[in-house]
Amino acid sequence: MNYKSLSKRYKDQNPREIFAHFPYNGQAGESWEEPYKKLANIAKKEDWSYHRPEFVNQYQYQSYPILTNYLNYTFLRLQEESKIMLSGDGDKACFNTGLQTPRGKDIFATFFKNKEAEQRNQPDWTLYSFVDSYSTKLEPFTPLPDLANYIFNVNDLVFNTSYDIEPNLDHFLKHNESRLPEVLQGNIKMAENVINGELQTLKDKIRRNYKIAIPHWYEEKIQLLLPLVLTNDEGAADLALVVDRDDKRKIYRGKTILTMDMAYVDARLITKPADDWLNP
Repeated sequence: MNYKSLSKRYKDQNPREIFAHFPYNGQAGESWEEPYKKLANIAKKEDWSYHRPEFVNQYQYQSYPILTNYLNYTFLRLQEESKIMLSGDGDKACFNTGLQTPRGKDIFATFFKNKEAEQRNQPDWTLYSFVDSYSTKLEPFTPLPDLANYIFNVNDLVFNTSYDIEPNLDHFLKHNESRLPEVLQGNIKMAENVINGELQTLKDKIRRNYKIAIPHWYEEKIQLLLPLVLTNDEGAADLALVVDRDDKRKIYRGKTILTMDMAYVDARLITKPADDWLNP
């Protein structure tokens, strides 16, 4: 069956839609984030939390919000690609998290089957451990599971500066007005003018630094994220503009705007963003 999430995502979620239960010892003071803490501790050091005040408040009860989203969406992609591997007896499962240890070894998530899951209305699997490729716990899986794949055409990764950007601002701003900086909410026309002004200089910025255009994965394809500096005099991006390449018309279609937290999670699926404008 196809699962809707790796682990429990909200309070009343149907357990049968969830791939695995992630256990923790509440009596020992552990929280539901304990498995993610263990994963973060064995992986290369990375900041998995948000720092902008609006996101700190939104995720104030989480220590690893970026990691939990990353792992969930990585699992969903691996499920689409049929890369969740089962042991020969069908009692164990494993997938490649896409993360590595500080020594460059792939990290895998391993699970054991919950044989009474259907009768008890529970997830089919329970997390066993996160391990690197040296672990004997991976012996039932040969060859080891492969990484999630997102890249099919390397041209998708680089912005073609000979193409123009044509965003349908009126359409997506009306649907996503709440994502705008507060000063622009309630005044769509002003928001359009400010964004159009920013777009006038955006291509020149990309010509000087191609890394400004950051690939992300959405709707089963690679799109690019571009920074929109709308209110900050110091040059920090307020939003990310999502653009989709149209080779027939030789343009990039502006599809929507994303807040920094949304954009970072989508971009992190492919790789850790190298440009510092995407800083949630």
